[in-house]
Amino acid sequence: MLTKICSKCGKFYPASGSCCEKKRHKEYDLYRRDKESAAVYRSKEWSILTVQCKERCNGIDLYILMTEGRIVPGQLCHHIYELDEAPDRRFDINNLLYVSVKSHAAIHRIYLRDSYEKKILQKKLEKFLQIYVGR
Repeated sequence: MLTKICSKCGKFYPASGSCCEKKRHKEYDLYRRDKESAAVYRSKEWSILTVQCKERCNGIDLYILMTEGRIVPGQLCHHIYELDEAPDRRFDINNLLYVSVKSHAAIHRIYLRDSYEKKILQKKLEKFLQIYVGR
């Protein structure tokens, strides 16, 4: 059986499974994420909206499709305009993009790098989403 080593706890676990992922997310919500954001991501409305976003984007990573023209499976919903800058759009499906974990990290690196680049990327993501979903 193939195994991996957990980067968090160092234990071996089956390659097809996970080790500390759920615990890690729970710890992130408890100790790092602000309480208002955690409440949004734990809400029933959010869980319904993420399913709708996945269906709307056909389960693919739209960032990779936009930047590289490749089709890659997505895994999570990304707020184009973050909760702290547009709290009124937290449950707006037109503010959500379905992306992979890798793309999500890349987007946030750009967001953190420079506010001007962040605004440009947000506009591009918003425009691409409108084109993709036909609005």
